Amino acid sequence: MLAVAALVCGCTRTAALAAKPALEPAHIPVSIPQPPSLPSHGILFRIEPAQAVADTAAPETQSRPPRASSYLFGTIHFGNDEELGLSPELLASALSSSFTLVNEIDLAAPGGGNLDRYRWLPPEQSLSALISAAGFAMAQSLLPQIPPPTLQRMKPWMVLALLEARGEQAGEQTLDDRLQRIAAERGMRIVHLETAEDQLRALDCIPSESQALVLEERLKAPQIMREMSERALMHYRGRDLDAWLADVDRMVGLDGESKDIEMRARQCLIEERNQRWLPELLALLDQGGCYIAVGAIHLPGEHGLLAALKHAGYRIEAEPL
Repeated sequence: MLAVAALVCGCTRTAALAAKPALEPAHIPVSIPQPPSLPSHGILFRIEPAQAVADTAAPETQSRPPRASSYLFGTIHFGNDEELGLSPELLASALSSSFTLVNEIDLAAPGGGNLDRYRWLPPEQSLSALISAAGFAMAQSLLPQIPPPTLQRMKPWMVLALLEARGEQAGEQTLDDRLQRIAAERGMRIVHLETAEDQLRALDCIPSESQALVLEERLKAPQIMREMSERALMHYRGRDLDAWLADVDRMVGLDGESKDIEMRARQCLIEERNQRWLPELLALLDQGGCYIAVGAIHLPGEHGLLAALKHAGYRIEAEPL
């Protein structure tokens, strides 16, 4: 799925974790015009409140002390440090001036069995019944590490997530996991923007039958997924999130119905979650000293967090990383 392709790379989604019923007309979030002054490149951004107009009537002693700068970091969930142009030292030093780590979910929390309904098909369904025999055989050949009985139980979005992450299963070496461990070791406050169930509900917001249509198309031309994955890494390494989002938006290799499915998935996975996160992010930024680490695909575009924060009056500057 377009949104799966983006979100497996750019959100805290995993095959272990990880889109409302069929495709009725969805609520489309109100667009926020993207300010022309947003940085065009970067994955780490300094976020500071715009200069307040001084209240000349208020005594100087009443003025609010300056807040510590906050940062917004776009993460990605596959690829090694060399491919990403990062290093453990850079990751650790980036947190040095912050007091609070803000991420999507608690990555250290054990997954509960009550979440299985988002990941696995019900007993009466199987993956091979949702896609063609040729498609299932191709999925097996592309994911040899997944036992066939397990593959049969996986919802199509999970299969897409693995395929678009080159078969890499997220674990302790993802950027998000590493940042949370560093923050915990330093005794930093850690705030999560949503629960695991919130995230899985968004990942599974499209019915399995519709997810399967996209998976079937992708399995007919698996080289397109490989090329998308390599371009995602190239754009991330080049710190060009706008180009990555434009590449995702092209939905190469999908027909009209599959593109409609992808647009609904994108609304679930990106726009709607950004809107839910924004009030808490604004409250945290008002405190200062925050390091916000979320999937990089949440940052760019007219519905992205950078545009929303700029619209809310914050100054945004790209930081070297």
